Amino acid sequence: MDRQAGPQFQDRDQAGALLGEHLVKRGMGSGSIVLGLLRGGIPVAAALAARLGAPLGALAVRKLGVPQQEEVAFGAVASYRSCRGRYMVRTVHQHVLGSRAKAVLEEVESRASAELDRLARRFADYAPDITGAKVVLCDDGLATGATMHAAVDVVTQCGAQEVIVAVPVAPRILARSMAGASSVICLLAPREFSAVGSHYEDFSQVDEDAVEQLLLEAREARGHHDAREAN
Repeated sequence: MDRQAGPQFQDRDQAGALLGEHLVKRGMGSGSIVLGLLRGGIPVAAALAARLGAPLGALAVRKLGVPQQEEVAFGAVASYRSCRGRYMVRTVHQHVLGSRAKAVLEEVESRASAELDRLARRFADYAPDITGAKVVLCDDGLATGATMHAAVDVVTQCGAQEVIVAVPVAPRILARSMAGASSVICLLAPREFSAVGSHYEDFSQVDEDAVEQLLLEAREARGHHDAREAN
């Protein structure tokens, strides 16, 4: 799908519902585990998981931003259960190393790792076992793809049998394939890509309390569903 004038999604919830519909049409159902990337990926993942009837979990990721240009990622780190993932955007990383001291980048990674550990601890109760599972990794969109690459790395280490990346929007080159993922599902892949948020009418920040509420509601809904199935 090419770029269109104006935002294409109302908000993350609507984008996730549309993504869920698309996956259902592709034959995907409840036999998978949906993991949202903290934090902005959780509302998308919650709507997607609800449509699939699949369990929902949270995966902690942190972008490694270039000093003084934090919106530009030179890499990312991820954590899930006892596993750690890491990805470097090689061209950006090498360029930054040429202009800044290595110790500066190590400090960026150290701070990101500390925040990653805090996020992982807070949401540890929402990290189901994925050993041998089909895992759908969901975010609100991809820009450089660094955080999603790190997420693919960490769930592979944790024993996922198959990894599917599902996002509402991404640059065309990232929407085609991603190393380690069996497929990338993307609703919108414009030729010219500026920022994920430009494709949403509402792209407000997602706070951690809202994330926890969505995860709790999904768990309760799943419990009610399982109870009905057992009766």
